[in-house]
Amino acid sequence: MLTVCTLLWDANSRSRDFSRMYDEEWVHKLYRGFRRNLTVPFRFVCFTDRPRIFDPGIEQDAILAKRPDYGACIEAYRTDGPMILAGLDTVIVGNIDHLATWCEKAGVQALPRDPYHPRVACNGVALVPRGWTRIAHQHKGENDMEWVRQFPHRFIDDLFPGEVVSFKGHVKKRGLGNARIVYFHGQEKPHQLPSIGWIKEHWI
Repeated sequence: MLTVCTLLWDANSRSRDFSRMYDEEWVHKLYRGFRRNLTVPFRFVCFTDRPRIFDPGIEQDAILAKRPDYGACIEAYRTDGPMILAGLDTVIVGNIDHLATWCEKAGVQALPRDPYHPRVACNGVALVPRGWTRIAHQHKGENDMEWVRQFPHRFIDDLFPGEVVSFKGHVKKRGLGNARIVYFHGQEKPHQLPSIGWIKEHWI
């Protein structure tokens, strides 16, 4: 069965200003987005630094790092796929059954092209097949994005053009197009853009 993973920890001295606002409601909205846009069975797991009260249907797993930073995102790879890994600042805007099917059949993970450096991958969203738990088990604290780039991967942009996109790098300039997943990074998060129609429709 597909597992959808995300992470939540309380902001600390390692957290940057653009990621200090996350709380349980961000988890709920992400979960509801996947629930509306996946018709295949899936588990939804939030890796978290302490026990939380979540809506039914959201499972919890413990973040092992004592003081989590962005490298903790690698802990989700303890999940022995198939897995979709998404940050809390992600909005699901269309059906993604075909992405789930790809995770179940693929041999290596798929990552987006970095919107500013398209020759390399970023980790805004990851489509991960079964059998890649070593990405977590071999991690020794390296930068999370640089770490996942070291493992074999394909580019989501090539497999599913225009479907998994950056808000700042793609949607803000060109519109939503055929997007199914929009990931946010840095400044400008969904809660700061309440007047945009598709955010009001899908980030609920």
